[in-house]
Amino acid sequence: MRGRTPPPRPSALLVLAVVLVIIGGLTLAGCASPAAEDGGGEAEPPVVLSAASAEPALERLAADPDVADVVSTMAPEYAGTSTLVSQIDSGRSFDVVFSASRRHMTELQDGGHIGGDPLPVATNRLVLAVPAENPGEIESFADFADRAEELTTAICAPQVPCGMLAGALSEELALDLHADTEETSVSSVLSKISLGEVDAGLVYRTDAAAAGEDVRTLEVPEHDGGTNQMWAGLSAAPTHPQAAEQLMGELASEDGRAAFEESGFLPPPAAESEDDAEDEGHDDGAASAADDAGS
Repeated sequence: MRGRTPPPRPSALLVLAVVLVIIGGLTLAGCASPAAEDGGGEAEPPVVLSAASAEPALERLAADPDVADVVSTMAPEYAGTSTLVSQIDSGRSFDVVFSASRRHMTELQDGGHIGGDPLPVATNRLVLAVPAENPGEIESFADFADRAEELTTAICAPQVPCGMLAGALSEELALDLHADTEETSVSSVLSKISLGEVDAGLVYRTDAAAAGEDVRTLEVPEHDGGTNQMWAGLSAAPTHPQAAEQLMGELASEDGRAAFEESGFLPPPAAESEDDAEDEGHDDGAASAADDAGS
């Protein structure tokens, strides 16, 4: 009986090729693992939650070619500050949060959500804005005050910082605003003004400036509670720590300051002592009410 012919052996070159492919795959896998561990999500932009009034400045900062790439790719989520605080208290993760009042930032600190000291970013104040066509024929803030009862007016809700500021204005000037609608953010108030749904509304000077020709701006008389402070806070447990640190660094830089000032914000509040912080950065009760107010 004739034996079977043994199967042909693979050539040495073929065996070598297979070995090289296997080694190459293992090498690439080994190189990729440390990168994934070291980088983690650091290539991703920071998760930013922001008071609506900061939008013009943050858009300007993101468009600045001199800032870090990770900052230029951030996509902030905007809402009223009180809404943001509620979301974070409910477990919403974030890297950096912008609050339109010192009081709300303090609440986040007390809740253990903020790591380190928050950064004072800028100062803002309210103006009276009317639609470009000015259907209420309002010529000045004094004219508005005289006819407030017959005009339709939009302001922020009392729990929102810009609503607190409107409340302080109403109280200090002994003026009944006769508000027809109270919105959850300054951007919502501005939208109603721009669309001509109301005769007038109280918004930040920065928002009125960003609206351009859609609105006309009338100055509000100086009063003790006339300004608010914008603050930025780093999360106590950031999901993208390197990106978050880069953003905070940019905010403290000349480019960061310029982005806010070019958007119409006033310079940030001076550095606070611990005692000042407890009083929310002010020396008297009237000014303290102003610091509670924001977007």
